Amino acid sequence: MPKLLAALVALSFTACLDPAEEGNLVPRTAEEDPSIPQLSFNGATFHLETFGDPAAPAIIVLHGGPGGDYRSLLRLRDPVDGVRLEDRYLMVFWDQRGTGLSQRLPEGEITYDTYDRDLTFLIDHFSPGRPAVLLGHSWGGMYASRYISNHPERIAGAVLMESGPLTGALFDEVKSGIFHFDPLSEWLNDYVWAESIISPDGHARADFLRGLGSVGDSQPGYHLSTSDREPFWRMGAVAAAALVKEGMVDGKPAWDFTRGLDRFAPPVLFEASEQNTVIGVDFQKKQMGFYAHATLEVIAGAGHDFPWTQPARTVAPVLSYLDSIGF
Repeated sequence: MPKLLAALVALSFTACLDPAEEGNLVPRTAEEDPSIPQLSFNGATFHLETFGDPAAPAIIVLHGGPGGDYRSLLRLRDPVDGVRLEDRYLMVFWDQRGTGLSQRLPEGEITYDTYDRDLTFLIDHFSPGRPAVLLGHSWGGMYASRYISNHPERIAGAVLMESGPLTGALFDEVKSGIFHFDPLSEWLNDYVWAESIISPDGHARADFLRGLGSVGDSQPGYHLSTSDREPFWRMGAVAAAALVKEGMVDGKPAWDFTRGLDRFAPPVLFEASEQNTVIGVDFQKKQMGFYAHATLEVIAGAGHDFPWTQPARTVAPVLSYLDSIGF
């Protein structure tokens, strides 16, 4: 009886929550909550934190997605043999435009060009007068490569942690492994049920549904951990849809973030997980060919979420790489 009473109380409390009220379905954004670490620029307010000496060389961290956030990359702050990246460098973590805990914006303000301008601002702000290093995971590796192709002079080096497909043609090769749906899976049933009672007619509702979908195993080939799940604050549904849409022509993937990468002189470090059978070792070896100088480190015993599940094995090659380029 006590358990039943508690359940009824919890149910009645939940029923009183208005899903249209900010903070009930998903966390508030930096624009809505001034206690969230933030920086405003280019007409938007971003969730952003820095770690390390502001005068040190800057590493700009680019999270995955599109539409994710940097929460699952925070273990990159962990020490390796007593040394942290932030002991030597200024680490800049931020939720990209329209994602995570950054301000929500109309679809028209989410474009490749606005993302380009946002990253340019951060480099100028945190690394004035000298190039920065980009550290990008998954979509973040794609974002980094597109930026390098447009602004090679602003970048001293890059670490691409199992980058997503750098061209639409490469995406076509692996798309069957990127998206896989088991119609009988429990998570898909939960998602469809939630969608039937919560319409995605606002940012909060859409973000909630996208977050619910992200917890299912729709990418079995990526071998994400089920015992140590990578966390997130809030998904950016509109941002994700806008960026995917921009990369399509007549409904087909047509982006190409590789033009000019072969002219980028500094070495680039690629990292790939041993267990990812979709965009893992073999796929990253293909993508390395777009750069003039690239090396590969394989993270043993991990899937695509290796920056979260294997932070020490992830960071150790990064420290060595940064030493090798004199950064």
